[in-house]
Amino acid sequence: MKHNDILWKATLEDLFDDFLRFFYPDADKLFDLVRGFEYLDKELEQLFPPEADNYVVRYVDKLVKVFTREGHEEWILIHIEVQGFSDKDFAKRMFQYYYRILDKYNKPITAFAIFADANKNFHPKHYERDFLGTRVYYTYNTYKIIDQDDKELEASNNPFAIAVLTAKLALSHKKLNDQQLFDLAFGLAKRFN
Repeated sequence: MKHNDILWKATLEDLFDDFLRFFYPDADKLFDLVRGFEYLDKELEQLFPPEADNYVVRYVDKLVKVFTREGHEEWILIHIEVQGFSDKDFAKRMFQYYYRILDKYNKPITAFAIFADANKNFHPKHYERDFLGTRVYYTYNTYKIIDQDDKELEASNNPFAIAVLTAKLALSHKKLNDQQLFDLAFGLAKRFN
């Protein structure tokens, strides 16, 4: 899993503008992509310090500062889920990320959960809590890699589509060794050129 974490972190940092264009077709109109991005990983770690004497599963979490075309600072929380098992507390954790970032920075936030697991039944899309007339209902953007259509991804000219298709290949061909998976991914990348 650690290997996947590193790959997803690198993919997001190398292809973040393509990530934005993949999810927002009008990204070039919304964001000032020329100004670049600021990755706030250390700031995010400070919001979620590891608990003493308690092993915490690591996730690929990114907090990225982007700028709009109007020149305003905006914040995007990118939460990449790379674990291969269902987590009953996932939606709650997404909500915790949201309110801690909002409390610290008081900036607009959009959150993404990209599920890179093979469990088709695991796809939490919201967090809800209701008690004696007080209700919280938090939704966030989700994207389940295993559910994506190969032909649509192959038809895309966005490099992030290659990353998604490669991840889907890895999920559906678990018995492949690293070299075989690399060969498949390399062949895929050559088709995009």
